[in-house]
Amino acid sequence: MRFRKFQTQSFVMQSGERYCLLFDKTAGMPLFYPNLFVTTQVRNKSNSVAAMESTLSGINVLLSFCDEHRIDLVERFLKRDFFTFGELDAIRDYCQQDFGKRSIESIEKVRSINSIGAHKPTRKTGLASEYMRLSHIAKYVEWLATILLEDAVDRKTMVDIAKMKKGFESRRPSGKGRNQLGREQGLAQEQELVLLEVVRPGSERNPFGDEATQVRNQLIILLLLHLGIRSGELLNIRVSDVDWSRNQIVIARRADEKNDPRRRQPLVKTLDRRLPIKDTLVQAMHNYVLQFRRKVLGARKHDYLLVTHKSGPTQGQPMSRSTLIKVIDMVAQADPSLARLHSHELRHTWNNRFSEYMDTKVDAPKQEEQESQRSYLQGWKPDSGTAAIYTKRFTREKAIEASLKLQDGIARVPENLQHE
Repeated sequence: MRFRKFQTQSFVMQSGERYCLLFDKTAGMPLFYPNLFVTTQVRNKSNSVAAMESTLSGINVLLSFCDEHRIDLVERFLKRDFFTFGELDAIRDYCQQDFGKRSIESIEKVRSINSIGAHKPTRKTGLASEYMRLSHIAKYVEWLATILLEDAVDRKTMVDIAKMKKGFESRRPSGKGRNQLGREQGLAQEQELVLLEVVRPGSERNPFGDEATQVRNQLIILLLLHLGIRSGELLNIRVSDVDWSRNQIVIARRADEKNDPRRRQPLVKTLDRRLPIKDTLVQAMHNYVLQFRRKVLGARKHDYLLVTHKSGPTQGQPMSRSTLIKVIDMVAQADPSLARLHSHELRHTWNNRFSEYMDTKVDAPKQEEQESQRSYLQGWKPDSGTAAIYTKRFTREKAIEASLKLQDGIARVPENLQHE
């Protein structure tokens, strides 16, 4: 038996705004209620297209479950027939599947596994994905039931809708963060040295083939490591953002940029700011622009610093987020010590180095001033509290150091425990 396929399609409107819709791929038509929900409840709250795509992805999972179990969601809700406890459990289990790798044949297996009352399937996706899917589904079913019944929602119906929403929320995976051990991010000094050697042009360990790509990818790592910027900020840098004479660079917000050909425009989530850059980093950018970027076909049609070098329809266009992820993945595979590397880890590394620098200063500013400086350089609003997220590892290391010194001062080691 064949089931309907649902797919999110993203596009750029004439205004430059990025938008997305959920389609019934089988019928080739957009779905009314899911798209109305994402427009009124997500887009109109000024959330990004990434938030819209995430929401539609969760709704996609719900609709696929309903289609495979022959559930007409609108008809059910109009009859005030909401999800039972067994159905809630089955949808929760269904949200644990990795749908990106499913074939038509495997759908029947998933359906049989997830039939109401069946045993819980083996997890195939991460806790974060399951959590987000159930969160989006909970909000959507509450909205859909309420809007379908409109003024006919009596007190009992309101309670039933609220119970259904809470049923989804209560089935989200727990344990999101009590155990923080091992979660602190950022490279150790030894890992940082390995990383710089791996991306050095001409290095035997460099995973990239031609010189131009090696130079570009080294520049990517240097910018992330030295400035602590987000990947979206990196991909938004333009050549004109660099003040070559004053050794400065502007990190600017450019939402819904008409001249950005990327369908998924990388976004700058932080505040605009002007950052100082070392002479060596300026030289690295200057060398890339004059010696390599200018020779890439199509690169002169825009001003974005990092471009696609690979031949094909996207050659010369601004580098996409997916390409950046591939670059980081290839670097991570080049050495076992970098196995878990991702771009945001370099932002944590910058913050660790900032903490270390402040800790070694004889006339170090007070803690409040340090956090103000950190917030400006990272683009956070003052007193937002975000800085604390990036100082956990350094704080833990200093606490461990203090604890050991404290233990040394409490008492001498008993004779039977002393080294012979």
